[in-house]
Amino acid sequence: MTVLRLFLAAVAFLTRLPIPAWAHADGRTLAAAMVFFPLVGALLGAGQAALILVLHPVLAPDALALLLIATTVLVTGALHYDGLADTVDALGGGWSPEQRLAIMRDPHIGTFGVLALVVAVLAQFVALRSFQHVESLCRAVIVAPCLARMTIVWLAWQEPYARAEGGKGRFIEALQGQQVLGALLTGGAIVLGVGGWLGSLLLALAAVLVMMAAFRFRRWLGGITGDVLGAVSQTCELLVYGVWVAFRP
Repeated sequence: MTVLRLFLAAVAFLTRLPIPAWAHADGRTLAAAMVFFPLVGALLGAGQAALILVLHPVLAPDALALLLIATTVLVTGALHYDGLADTVDALGGGWSPEQRLAIMRDPHIGTFGVLALVVAVLAQFVALRSFQHVESLCRAVIVAPCLARMTIVWLAWQEPYARAEGGKGRFIEALQGQQVLGALLTGGAIVLGVGGWLGSLLLALAAVLVMMAAFRFRRWLGGITGDVLGAVSQTCELLVYGVWVAFRP
């Protein structure tokens, strides 16, 4: 497996950007490609930062915040929003691990999921429009998706896959230690390099988030699923924006 193929496989999984057909991956290759998840997140953020630099002189903060959310949804295919909705639906409507996993499998979104999406989008909108300095906003939009995707790898390494019969996230069982280490080193370097001292705080908070998620989902589901990883990733992004606005708006 070449480095280029692994990188493109990560891009294909995390985004809806077109890639060559030869780069589409099987489960084992996709697990190896997780080493590039934080880098892909940072590159997505860099694209958002470029958009901010070009458009902030002509757009009001509200319009710019809406545009950033819309482009994220379009480029990623709302992948992590979907995971958040399914996970909250399962936790709100199920009383046992089996019930919760069954609810996650249902393609329909319930009341809990809809409310979670509304709250998440509103929180993201409020946070993005609250930045007072363009440089600070640009740094935040790079760090947030990078750290969020690093937590995916981190949590996937810690917890077993919850579905005995398999599922779309089953590839994470092939994840190996060197890929996790590579993702953590890459993501950590980007977060610290772009975020400075605030990056250190965000890394510590991300560690707490991963540990809490690992503990709770082990009890609630018996492990994790692809939807859980998406939900934790989306939660981490909101955490980054909230903390950044609080300390360096």
